[in-house]
Amino acid sequence: MKAQHLSIIAIGSLALTACFDSKQTQDNTTAAHTVNWYLAHNNQLDDTLNRCSNNPAKYRNQPDCINALQAANQRSAGELHPLHIDVDKLPKHHGWK
Repeated sequence: MKAQHLSIIAIGSLALTACFDSKQTQDNTTAAHTVNWYLAHNNQLDDTLNRCSNNPAKYRNQPDCINALQAANQRSAGELHPLHIDVDKLPKHHGWK
């Protein structure tokens, strides 16, 4: 009799644990936007990057933050950034005038 109750409790606990794990995984995967979605929605990309960078300890492993960061890297890849060279600080002996 005791073994029967124990096995019912064990099976019930296992079933409940499996339900909670799958629900949490489904919520995390359905809420995340893809990298391509962020590339098409610049305002949401900027908002997500601000949220994630404001509290990296909380959001570091969130799929939205990872995808937004990847989209930002792709968005900025290949862009030219101006170089600010102070000509007065260049060495004179290497041919700089």
